[in-house]
Amino acid sequence: MKKALTMLCGLLPLNPVKIFLLRALGHSISYKSHIGISVLYVDKLELRKHSRIKHLNFLKMKKLVLGEESFIGNYNIIKGPMEVSLADKAGISKQNKIRRSYAPISYGRAVLQLGQNTIIVSKHFLDLTKSIYVGDNSIIAGIGSQFWTHGYYHAAQGKDRIRIDGDIHIGNNVYIGSGCIFNPGVKVSDAIHIGAGSVISKNLVDKGMYVSQGLRYIENSIEAIKSKLTKVEGFDLIEQVYTKK
Repeated sequence: MKKALTMLCGLLPLNPVKIFLLRALGHSISYKSHIGISVLYVDKLELRKHSRIKHLNFLKMKKLVLGEESFIGNYNIIKGPMEVSLADKAGISKQNKIRRSYAPISYGRAVLQLGQNTIIVSKHFLDLTKSIYVGDNSIIAGIGSQFWTHGYYHAAQGKDRIRIDGDIHIGNNVYIGSGCIFNPGVKVSDAIHIGAGSVISKNLVDKGMYVSQGLRYIENSIEAIKSKLTKVEGFDLIEQVYTKK
């Protein structure tokens, strides 16, 4: 019932009335924040002063936290059993899609966390099967980057396959150009610039500039892959799932 009433409040046109009603429902909303006309199907809202949710967003999640002067722009779709936390002056600009599937596909907790002054620009896709953490003063620039926290590996024959999950960690002062693809479990250290169109399939440690490499062959098998991973058990999932160690 609380989520349904929260959603109705999000559709009201008058900001002061909207904030008053959301506070009455138990959400922590500053009167100095602003909420446009958007669908807010959220269990828990925390909006600090001068934070903003602009018009025509679809936000369906467990928890949304916006720090001071942080923002969510227009036409974003954020959907699934996840938590989203933006530190002060962080932002998700417009037309981004952030999604997570429900159990028994997903399991446990997943968080999208943006540090201070970190921005996701426009038309990017973030898979929140697992968590994505971005540090301070970083930018996911341009358009069309994809962040995948799960992937698959198939046996050479037959129907056997496993899913491989892994959090993505991106450090402070990182620049990510248009059209980059991040694989599950990768870590990007501080002060790294990634050129447009790059595929990030391994950890980036040394500060500096990285650009995409040519396609290369890697000999492998599903059993070899399994031996390097940890099997996820106890969640009654619909498929075999492994995480990176």
